Amino acid sequence: MTTKNSTLAVQGRRLLGALLCVAFAPPAALAATVPLNGSGAMSYSFQFLGTSPGTPTIGSDYLLAVPGQYTFTDTFTSKQTTTLGSSPVGSYDFQDSYRFTVASGANGDTLVAQLGLPPTFNVANLQFRLYDVTAASSQTPVVGGVPPGSVLLTAWMGPQSGQNSVSASFSGIRAGDTYLLDVAGIANGDSGGTYIGQLNLAPVPLPAAAWLLASALGLVGVASRHRSGRGAATDD
Repeated sequence: MTTKNSTLAVQGRRLLGALLCVAFAPPAALAATVPLNGSGAMSYSFQFLGTSPGTPTIGSDYLLAVPGQYTFTDTFTSKQTTTLGSSPVGSYDFQDSYRFTVASGANGDTLVAQLGLPPTFNVANLQFRLYDVTAASSQTPVVGGVPPGSVLLTAWMGPQSGQNSVSASFSGIRAGDTYLLDVAGIANGDSGGTYIGQLNLAPVPLPAAAWLLASALGLVGVASRHRSGRGAATDD
């Protein structure tokens, strides 16, 4: 009897612990944040599909160090047939949203986003957009628009005709700001499709004029020291 009661007590504690975990679990839209220190792969923070447009699948948010080089990618294992939305680039059946915050050390840095297709997988109407959601960082991204309070940095853009990749450069990226990168398209291959992209975060390079000014100041310093040495020799 004692053994049976002990077993029931253990099971009861386990059940209570499980219920507490469910009760205090964070809301679905509050994804866990993954810090990446200079490199690493990102999967979507939110994924919208035409088959369930109002219920996104939740992934992770990211904290990106500067400088850094990060990849983002997704693979679809079946052909898509249900339209989710459309843009000037074209209609799309999926939207993957990558939400990331820039870590300390950034000050007006540059972000270069590149997006392309591997040669053996097909995604039609491949496109992306970027916007700052610092004022609305807790909001879920939306299909066909941007969350209230967001600042659109670039509208949907895709590869030019005959090309399979696209890139864009953004300046003024700052520490503490939160951004959303949306990627959309149609995985229309017989076995689906995949895309791969890269984010490059780099400090703002010193302007050429500043390098010229530094060189000129260096030459002035050398000339000044040279004249000073000649004067000392004359006094002797």
